[in-house]
Amino acid sequence: MYVPVDVRRALSSLALQVAAHPNLEQTAYVRFRANADKAALDKPLPDEMRVAAALLARELPPLTKSVDACNELASLFGEPAGDVVLGWCAASTWRRDAQIAPILYGGLETPVASRIVDVARARVVEGPLVDALACAPLLGTNNELVQPVNAEARARLEILIWEAGASALEVPLLGQWLWSTPDVFDAMIHNPAHGALRGRVLAARCLEISVRGMPADTHPELVGRTLQILQPLLLHPEPLVWVHAARALGRLTGVMEPLEGTLLDWVFGHSQILRQRATTAFASLPADRLAFLSSQLQAILDSPAEEDWVLAAVAAATPYLYFERKKLWDRLAHRILSGDGGAIAARALVRGLATLVRRGASMPEVDDALRTLRERARFVQADSLEECRRWIEVTAMSDVVDRAERDPLDLELGLENLMRLAAQYDDEEADARAARFATTLLPTFLEARRIVLGTGGLRQRAAALNALEGNARAFALRLWRPLLNTRPAGDPVEEPELEETWKTLARAPAEMLDLIAERRANEGIPVATDIPLEVAAIKLGGYALDACGEAGDLGPGRGPTAHDTCLWLRKLEGLADGSRELPSTL
Repeated sequence: MYVPVDVRRALSSLALQVAAHPNLEQTAYVRFRANADKAALDKPLPDEMRVAAALLARELPPLTKSVDACNELASLFGEPAGDVVLGWCAASTWRRDAQIAPILYGGLETPVASRIVDVARARVVEGPLVDALACAPLLGTNNELVQPVNAEARARLEILIWEAGASALEVPLLGQWLWSTPDVFDAMIHNPAHGALRGRVLAARCLEISVRGMPADTHPELVGRTLQILQPLLLHPEPLVWVHAARALGRLTGVMEPLEGTLLDWVFGHSQILRQRATTAFASLPADRLAFLSSQLQAILDSPAEEDWVLAAVAAATPYLYFERKKLWDRLAHRILSGDGGAIAARALVRGLATLVRRGASMPEVDDALRTLRERARFVQADSLEECRRWIEVTAMSDVVDRAERDPLDLELGLENLMRLAAQYDDEEADARAARFATTLLPTFLEARRIVLGTGGLRQRAAALNALEGNARAFALRLWRPLLNTRPAGDPVEEPELEETWKTLARAPAEMLDLIAERRANEGIPVATDIPLEVAAIKLGGYALDACGEAGDLGPGRGPTAHDTCLWLRKLEGLADGSRELPSTL
């Protein structure tokens, strides 16, 4: 018996009291909620009912940490005490110190099954990351997910999947659900992958965290569609997309062995983009598959002739290498911490380590590696704007180990922190902060652009360029939208008006290219000097296009914006007339 006698007695006692006083049922259950107002708590209850409710509120949360206890509680469904258990679950969907999903799964074949979905929906909306994701399959396997009743749950799922992907937290249970029917697959993967930037990031992250759970008997058509979706995500230029897609491909190869040959062909092929993506996927292979191919990865790590980006591509698989092939990761870390791979590899490694830190567990070895990289970034003498930008990003990503404040121009990091917290609990103030971040994007973007185009020092302009791109990317991602669309309690926070922000962002590429052309013509600025600004202008244009693609509330629409993009691209020197050989970065 895993449920103590006193808890069983309290369940039975409360069930009897509720049967005798049905008008007091909600008055009793409100004691399980965190946001119960004082008036509700002050309503009188019979002593026996009050004592039983207090005992259950105190004893049930730690009890649910045991799967056996959860199964035993679920076995009560169909009895009067089972109604109390379900009532406690319904009133406790906010709790971070309890597991509710195992209890709900135990009730699927019981008389209360029809009531399970409502509790699961509430848990998805306001529960902590792992348990909320575990409740997602209970929402349905057909078209239930796209129904209006699940609108808030869909918004919270965006937050949960965003954070699970950001911390490389695999949830195989999701795989069984995602590939159960085309309806679920379309809602969670296909449709987001064909949407704006946030949707593509979510699709890639959803694949990464769930693909290990793909059932062996998945319909071949869904398998084929999965591979079709992965391909453009792999080739996407945005690391927020392709890194997760590459890691997803590696984890998928563990389920589908025939993909190993394709990966090896790409790793040793001639296309740098395919080699980069495949190297990350190869290094992300599950431990049992990588064991057979570790010699190839070891050869890559031991080769002094490999370019910086190769070490960086392997470092992108840090969340898996660190736990599953530690000796290989130690070799990789030793090389990068010793200086091999330069700023490119250091940035990739710090990103991978930050993924592990995001999980919240104490890992002294990870902290030590972050501090080593942080010290190098502090004292390095960068030779170019791009190198300086990478080392500044190393500093920003390692701020966590010294609890340093973020760069005030780095609003993207602030929004990321809000998403991380929102994956654990809903908070009205966090929603309000998200809206305030959105409204401050425009002045922050303008200030960053002023510094970038000014005559300040290398470090100042490099940091501002990072902020310029980061704020544009944050605007394209619009992370405040799912935050503002989930509000289990409190007053809703309205999404701010951002039309002027979009117009400014959409004009920026043409204005920057005009300024670059003027500087080259009037001041004799060498062409190579402003290449980072040309690259930034193109990125800003892409983010502007993404920002107007999510909904019809910004800009003239994707068609007219794409047409305008073609027009300002002609301002890029050498693109239209072929008078200049464009560098690879462009």
